[in-house]
Amino acid sequence: MTSKNDVREEYIKRLHLNGSDCRSLGEIYFDILKNDADPNKIALIDKFTKKQLNYGELLDESLRVAEELKTLGIGKGDLVGIVSGNRPEFFVPVLSCFFIGATIHPTNGVYLLSELKDTFSISKPKIIFTTEENLKKVQQLQADTDYIKNIINFDGNYLSIIRERSGLKRDEIVENSDHDSAVILSSSGTTGLPKGVVLTQNNIKCSFNYLKYPYIDLNPDNVLIGMMPYFHVFGFLLGIGNIRNLSLTVTLQKFQPNHYCEIIEEYNVTSLQIVPTIAVFLVNHPIVKNYDFSSVKDILCGGAPLGAETQIFLKQRFNCKIRQMYGMTETSGVICLMPIWKESKIGGVGKPFPWVDIKIIDIDTNEEMASGGNGEVCAKTIQNTNGYLNMEEETTSMYLEDGYLRTGDIGYLDENGELFIVDRLKELIKYKGFQVPPAELENILNSHECIVDSGVIGIPDRRAGELPMAFVVKKDNADITEEIIKEFVAGHVSAHKQLHGGVKFINEIPKGPTGKILRKNLRELAMTH
Repeated sequence: MTSKNDVREEYIKRLHLNGSDCRSLGEIYFDILKNDADPNKIALIDKFTKKQLNYGELLDESLRVAEELKTLGIGKGDLVGIVSGNRPEFFVPVLSCFFIGATIHPTNGVYLLSELKDTFSISKPKIIFTTEENLKKVQQLQADTDYIKNIINFDGNYLSIIRERSGLKRDEIVENSDHDSAVILSSSGTTGLPKGVVLTQNNIKCSFNYLKYPYIDLNPDNVLIGMMPYFHVFGFLLGIGNIRNLSLTVTLQKFQPNHYCEIIEEYNVTSLQIVPTIAVFLVNHPIVKNYDFSSVKDILCGGAPLGAETQIFLKQRFNCKIRQMYGMTETSGVICLMPIWKESKIGGVGKPFPWVDIKIIDIDTNEEMASGGNGEVCAKTIQNTNGYLNMEEETTSMYLEDGYLRTGDIGYLDENGELFIVDRLKELIKYKGFQVPPAELENILNSHECIVDSGVIGIPDRRAGELPMAFVVKKDNADITEEIIKEFVAGHVSAHKQLHGGVKFINEIPKGPTGKILRKNLRELAMTH
């Protein structure tokens, strides 16, 4: 007798992959918003300002901005940047770029000027969309560089554009090929230099396969909390997936407990997409008991591993399914996730999608390992990026000869094919789901006149995942304290990269024969301090 779950599994295998859709992203979104959407239904609304866009306005403003970009000389292959927090208008230039075949590169709105310079030095966008609070910073970036031709301020000249332009027509939408780049998303490397991950038209179309039932159930009846940063692969793909599935998104610039809980209760949110820090909040914060969360039936966690204890307590508190998911920017987001009617095992991140092949290789020999053995997780899928923008060597080293992408994560597949992540080869620190490259902080520390050498590691933290911690060798008789060093670093980087784990003074940074910092030794030192 065939069980209900067997039928569902067979359904998954027969899923039609959206990557086979011959239309460009611009054509797909135009057709959906023009023909399928209720123009009066709210698409995005800001929790704080109550600014909103219905689906008719979202299409109209995107077409008007697309016409403006075209008039400014932007077309196929050109780069457009965004420096902004989450807000309803964020996806207008995204859709506009889809319409004209340009490539969009969103980045962190709280970045300092120096960080913006590093990030955009790769893509060199001709136009940047920003906000009033970031305008001076972007104007200074324009003055300091030679590639930014125009700045469009969501709170300024953007308003004139959507009033005065008539809008692009359907037959003016560019017919991109599947291999054309659509989005650049930043992914910091262990060298401290940012990398621009190129996601193609086909990469994005393939992500549509999991941004709907039976994986992440974005549909017209559900409400998405737009809190995950839109410049991050997680937030970006959830955002455009929600638009494609004609759902309502309630945007939040940043996490604030009261407002987050209010959205869940007011809109009867059924599915939460979170990172471990939010999971810890939901488990431990007393304010949660003041709200009705009975509508929540499914919680998905990504961005970093979810602790076993937190996963157990989360299920007990909400009495719903808890699913972990696994992926990275280079794989166009999620590649492992249980279908909606199943839960993840404690510590597991789900099974690979039917169109994803996972193998575990020995970290020394690159040979595939038997089931259950710990090794580097490698993935082959139509979701994999074509590479890093203008970084041929880094792109080549990312792939094995047989086309599998090296994730840099250590894990194993159990007897049922579910993936477990146990460690990372990469030296990146993950603080609240954000990547923090140690080398970037070391370069800053070593630039201080009182510091001889430094080494940065991540130390485990139940709430944040890892905290950046610095070991410092100071000059003889230097008058420098932990607080001075923390303030010095804070003046050069945004909040998630600061030394939340503290500073320890030592006589020498342990290094190998080639001068590489022995971070394992530093972690052992951290345990003794």
